[in-house]
Amino acid sequence: MKKTSQWILGFYAGIITLAFSMLLYSFKTMNETFDEITVKRINIVDENGINRIVLSNQEKMEPPIILGKKYKRALNPAGIIFYNEKGDECGGIALSKNPKTSTYALALDYNNADAIGLLSQQSNNDNTYRSGLIINDKDTSGKIGSNINRINLMSNNGNSSLVINGPDEKPRIIISVDSIGNPLFKMLNGEGKIIQEINSFD
Repeated sequence: MKKTSQWILGFYAGIITLAFSMLLYSFKTMNETFDEITVKRINIVDENGINRIVLSNQEKMEPPIILGKKYKRALNPAGIIFYNEKGDECGGIALSKNPKTSTYALALDYNNADAIGLLSQQSNNDNTYRSGLIINDKDTSGKIGSNINRINLMSNNGNSSLVINGPDEKPRIIISVDSIGNPLFKMLNGEGKIIQEINSFD
């Protein structure tokens, strides 16, 4: 009788172990559909476990990783971060706020700095605002976080402008229309002196 009881207990223990193993395996392999899910962070990784996309709130947002090294963010946003195959940050969508401004931005990066930025920004204290597109050259020196601003297409408090900078980041061509509809075209030299100007009053 004792041997029979031990056999039965062993049999049930084996069944439970097998069922538990199958349950764990099913969680790893199952495909599920959800109507709604609430989380603080989601990591999408490749076959090697390297983050390729991270969706996170501001408290759990990953610090920037550039050339394999982590850096501190000036302000943690909520949003989505994109990573290249090496695990370096290469762009993202950021939703951030500080006491002065609220900023919503889409960025695509070079391997060491910002390349293209699309942003909307407004003051939390008054009615000032701006939105636009920013395009940078890559700083080939390799300095982390360094870029060369070349093109800004911006709407700023009712004034719209296209500013094209030289490699020294100084404006060379400015095309603008002010808040009451007056157009203006300027060409400038490297010292910032206007060499040609066309406006609605000419």
